[in-house]
Amino acid sequence: MKRLHIIYITVIMLSLASCIEPPLHLPGQELAVDLQVAQTELNVVWDNEVQLEHEWYYGWDLKDDSIWGHIGYPTPTRYEVRRYYKGDNPLGMHTNLDAFTTNTSRFRRYFQFGYYDMLFYSDIDSEDGTQVLVMNETPDSVIATTTGTRGISRSILNMSRANSGDSTGVIGLLNQPEIFYAAYTENVYISSDLNDYEYDPVENIYIKHLEAKLRPLVYIYLVQFILYNNEDGKITGVNGNAALSSMASATNVNTGHTSSTPAVVYFNTRMKKNQVVDGQACDVIGGKLTTFGLCDNEPYTRSGSTYSGSRGNLKNYLYYDLVWNNGQVKTYDFEVTDQCLAQAHGGILTVKIDCSKLTPPESEESGSGSLFVPTVEDYDEVFWEIEI
Repeated sequence: MKRLHIIYITVIMLSLASCIEPPLHLPGQELAVDLQVAQTELNVVWDNEVQLEHEWYYGWDLKDDSIWGHIGYPTPTRYEVRRYYKGDNPLGMHTNLDAFTTNTSRFRRYFQFGYYDMLFYSDIDSEDGTQVLVMNETPDSVIATTTGTRGISRSILNMSRANSGDSTGVIGLLNQPEIFYAAYTENVYISSDLNDYEYDPVENIYIKHLEAKLRPLVYIYLVQFILYNNEDGKITGVNGNAALSSMASATNVNTGHTSSTPAVVYFNTRMKKNQVVDGQACDVIGGKLTTFGLCDNEPYTRSGSTYSGSRGNLKNYLYYDLVWNNGQVKTYDFEVTDQCLAQAHGGILTVKIDCSKLTPPESEESGSGSLFVPTVEDYDEVFWEIEI
């Protein structure tokens, strides 16, 4: 049984009553614990299963894996840590920041007595070694955005803005962010009073327990276009270009809340011919999309993954290019707002296409041609600033 999972990682912070230095480890590994040391444990928990065999018709073969990587969520192996020391004031500002990277599954650092806010986020593992995620740090928070990708034709950008109900807000085409996880814990109190700690007679140390969850802040959508009535071969293939509109352009790593500014996120597709879906012959186009999720939304919780924000009249559209048997390319769009709202933190998006009803491209038709290869005259260069 194939399943798509969202990873949860439970962080247990064990803090000592003196200057302390915590190791970070994964389950099954032995701890190297010294006296008067704080321990931090990470336990991976899987949740939010998607039954792929019932909903996912495109499949995922070795070629897909070689192009886009594994279909699921990877397990992190390295972490960034941000410790915000606030002294004796739990409401204090983040004026004292300690930032470091743990290259293994355990870390050690000394703590002062007082209050801390602590941020953990996992390593960024780019398939080709070129990271598109950009972390913008301030004393109060870390905001994750991505780089922009190739130009988008003015006609398609205008179409996206019209479909989203916002004539100016859509900021253009963004790359897919790499998957990462984060946890933010506030007001960790490191006390000098031994009564605040639990004594471990085996290790002869005093420990304090703090639990937090590393949650994914980038979600996976599996996208499939099912082409019926294409027996005459009018649709010969795809050029790989596709995009999903009205997705969040950034996320707050500390809180997991997404930006209210919508963006169009680019992804690639591949066509598999002569498939069978529900007993009917068809061709299937598929691809994998990673995104911060819907605009102005909270992170995933076990209570559900439906949308909980306030997005106004934003609508989500899939844009995709089809190649006709005369060699011409035309961009089509399909609204998937309801599917996105029901799967606000990733899932399967399905578009069913009756090829007998498709309007073929004409050379003089407005909107014909590739979605992402504009002419110089048709290019819309977009600049933006991300705020949350």
